[in-house]
Parts: sequence; C-alpha cells; structure tokens
Amino acid sequence: MYKVELAEHEEVSFVCYEGEDVLTAAKRQGVSIPSGCRSGGCGMCKIKVQEGEYQIGTSSKAVLTETERGQRFALACRTFPKSGLLLSNVTHEAAEPNSKESKKKINSLRDFLDLLKKHAQCITWPESVMPEPDIRNIAVAGARDANGGPAILFDQIKGYPGKRLALGVHGSFDNLALLMGHPRGTTVKELFYDLADRWGATKGQLIQVPPEEAPVHEVRIEKQVNLYDLLPLFRINEYDGGFYIGKASIVSRDPREPDDFGKQNVGIYRLQVHGPDLLSLMTIPSHDIGKQIMMAEKDGTPFKIAIMLGNHPAMTLFAGTPLGYSESEFTYASAMMGTPLYLTKSGNGLDILAHSEMVIEAELVLEERIFEGPFGEFPGSYSGVRRAPMFRVTAVSHRKDPIFENIYIGKGWTEHDTLIGLHTSVPVYAQLRETFPEVVAVNALYQHGLTGIISVKNRFGGFAKSVALRALGTPHGVMYLKNIIMVDEDVDPFDLNQVMWALSTRTRADDIMVLDNMPMVPIDPSAVVPGKGHHLIIDATSYAAPDTSGDDAKIVTPPTGRHIDDLAKKIRGLQEEALK
Repeated sequence: MYKVELAEHEEVSFVCYEGEDVLTAAKRQGVSIPSGCRSGGCGMCKIKVQEGEYQIGTSSKAVLTETERGQRFALACRTFPKSGLLLSNVTHEAAEPNSKESKKKINSLRDFLDLLKKHAQCITWPESVMPEPDIRNIAVAGARDANGGPAILFDQIKGYPGKRLALGVHGSFDNLALLMGHPRGTTVKELFYDLADRWGATKGQLIQVPPEEAPVHEVRIEKQVNLYDLLPLFRINEYDGGFYIGKASIVSRDPREPDDFGKQNVGIYRLQVHGPDLLSLMTIPSHDIGKQIMMAEKDGTPFKIAIMLGNHPAMTLFAGTPLGYSESEFTYASAMMGTPLYLTKSGNGLDILAHSEMVIEAELVLEERIFEGPFGEFPGSYSGVRRAPMFRVTAVSHRKDPIFENIYIGKGWTEHDTLIGLHTSVPVYAQLRETFPEVVAVNALYQHGLTGIISVKNRFGGFAKSVALRALGTPHGVMYLKNIIMVDEDVDPFDLNQVMWALSTRTRADDIMVLDNMPMVPIDPSAVVPGKGHHLIIDATSYAAPDTSGDDAKIVTPPTGRHIDDLAKKIRGLQEEALK
C-alpha cells in the first residue's frame, strides 16, 4: 500500500494498493481527478510525478508523448505506484475531497444496498418476523414484481437478535439495471444487448488488499465455530431437509496446480448446514469444484474452500456463469463490469473478496459423504435425498455487524430466475452467433433455460429448425434447453404477447419436432427418468421458400424499433407524473 500526496494541496492524500492505478484509488477515496475514457486514450487525467517510483501502463502516444514520459508526466488511469508518490499538475477542483462530482464506486454489498436505497429499490422490513414462514412469505411476495421489486433487509428476526438478512438483492431487472449503470425501467431486451456487448471481455483489474486491512477480517473466529449462532438460518422452502445457504460464492483451487490463479474456481453451490461446524456441498462431477474434489480424493490431498457470503453484487452475478476451467471468475467479473475488484487472502490461503460480509473457511472430509436434501429447486419441485461431500468448518472471518445474504428458490418467478436468466441467455446467443449470425436474440430466462425463445432472420424453409438443433449442441442446451420456440426477427422474444401471436399464427403441425430419449438435467420434474427426457422444437417463424404459404393474407407490420420503445417509455413517464 502506497501513500499518494498532491503537491499543490498538502491537505489531500490517499492510499493506493499494489496493482491499483492512481485514478481508481483517488476516486475510491473521494478525491476526484478529471477523467474521461479511463483507458489511456483521452489525456484528461494527465499528472506529473515529482517524487516516487511508478509503472506506466499502455496509453496513446498522441496524448502522452515520449518526451512527456521522460519529464515524468503520466496518466493517472495508467499509473501504478511502486512507492509513495508526490503528484503535481492536479487542479484545485480535481483535488477537492468528497467533491459532488466524485461518484462512489460499488465495492461491496453495502455499497450496492446504499445505491438501491437511493432509487427506492431497497427497503427495510418494518416489523419483527419469524424465520419461518414469515421470511419465506415475504420473499415470495417480493418476487412477484420481476421488473421492479426491491431488495428487502430484515433486522428484526425473532430468535436472532442483532442479526441482519438481505433477500432479493438481484431480485428484479431494475436492480440489475442499476448495477449495470442503467436507470430503472431499462427493458430486459436492452439489458440483454448490453450484456451481449460486454460478453467475452477479459481485461479485469484485481487489486490485492493486505488481510489486516480487509473489512472481511474485522472479526476472526478460530475456535468453537457455531454457524447457528453466526447466521440467521431458515428453511428456504417448507419441506427442505434442513437449513440451506443458497447464495454463497465458493472459492476452491485445483489440488494438483494450486498456484494457478486461473484454475481457482469461484462458483455458486448450495450448502446444507448439518451441525455447528459441518456443511455439505452439492455438486456434480462436471462442475469445476466437482472435478477438484475427485482429484483431491484420488490423490489423498487436503482440499480447502472459502465460502464468501454477502458479496460484491457483480461477483454473485458472474460466479454462476459457465466459464472455461482455466478462466478466472474474479477477472471475468471485473472485466464485465469494467471496475476493479479488491481481493485479499483467507485464513486458509485462498483469494477472497476483501469487502465480503463473511467468509467461512472449511476443509473436505476425504472419502466421507452425508445425506443431503430434499431441497426446493428452481423448476419448482423438490430434489431427492442424495449423498454429498462433507466439509468441516475451520474458521470464520466477518465484518462488524455482518449482513447475511440468502435467496429464495422455488416455483418461478423468483430471484434465482432474475439472477441467472440473462447469464443463461447471452452465452447461448454468443455461441449461436459464431455459426449463425442470423440469430437476433435469445430469451432463456425461464427456469434456468428449460424453455428458450430464439429470434432469427429466417433465410429459407427449415432454417429455423437448423438453428434450434445447433442450440441443443451448446453446453447449456445439451442438458437444459428442453423446449425451444423459434420466432422471426420481427418478434421480440422477450415480449410473450408477441411470442404467443407467432405461435398462434405461424405454426403448423409439421413445424413441431420431438426428440425423445435425450439427456436432460436430472431435476427436471417431467423427466422420464432422472437425467433423460425429450427436446421439443416449435418453429413459429414465417414461411420461406421452398415452403408453400397457401393463401396467407398479407401480415400487418406495425411500426417497431427504438422510436416506439422511447414512446412507450414516455407514456409510462407521463403516467408516473400524473400520479404525483
């Protein structure tokens, strides 16, 4: 950690972590340095380093010449301190701490809840509640508004004095819009295309914070850990087999290559609490952590995990995204959000978020299994009882007055659908576009994509079915895309009224394909046997040669596009004004 001072303003200073650029550090601490592109291309953040050692990242030579570099000029967004720095050429306005122009970045769950509160998207429940059934009932009621429902903070939970619980943090598309930098009311389609534009970003910024300075380590417990005392636990659904932690991001490392940062997995897996310091973790062999558990047990080597609770909302959003085994979820989340993530070390040596509310450190009990379940799953049915890997808790770190974040999962619509819906849709879209650029959009929001709606520019008769068959070959499609509805480019797949119109007017009996005896996610409640079922394709696109169209009347083509979308927003705005 390095101290940065400003020569023209002796009263102003801030600290910069190893690997953190000067501009990011300044803005994080309320010091507003003028900036534009934040990528070394505009020159608005030009400074001069009078004293200290530093490294300069890549920038445009047009805005920072070689001569200027030799004179120790630099761009704040591309300057990484290697010692304490004394800067000059920073204007008085730029150096004003806590300037109104300084926009606070989201570094934690608490920051995001503050942002949501400013937009009336987070409420505190005003009354005391029973863990069951009150919390469950409130979660279900809040999830009914998929577009605008707020996060809900509970701080009066009977039996858990002083404990705080947050639900619905990712429970509406308005909340996701605010996280992604958009206003409330941004449509799901607009969020889809924004996420699609970001897809594939790989240049994240990860900044290491010393453990002694990380908020997550404010309180440390290494003896007599009791999860029942630490967490306000409750059964998510009435007939769950026990208390579940449903929204943790779990960090693990490849036991054979523990120093490979890319092979350090961060994933969301359900955890059942079986005792004060005993957990089970449900995974399958194809999951990254499933592979690592099998390696550790085969080799007889210790396998440690760090269970992060109450995390940066971007980490939760992207931890469930299917990445390659060697791709870092930390780097990916930072790149997709275009913001740094602050990491620190857990007590058992794993990388964790420095601002998480709590981290539970645990170790696999080798070759031991414990009965897990049943659990109310996302299709709206209970999973059965299974034998799951068992983990013993070794220590816990947490912030002062921590917030336990959990999630309601069950018959949709729930927060689970909002949390993973777009991140199910966009990968399928990106993979389809590699071979079929005619694909316009993919809506796989429903029940983790058990049903998907794909909009396509129909080239010729049967083309849409070919696209659907390709979708079944994607990593998600093999096990999840049970029902696929194909629609034309003039049908918005996110507008079910339009989709129903297409089904009603553009579908013939021979437009339906059923593929029997196919692989299917085991928890599909309609499966013939767990793990096998059918795929259904409905071609609701318009007829194209060599199809015969019969005596079709000419289809009415109403005006569409951004202009109509803007008019619809204006109408909603006028309604809101009329209510004031």
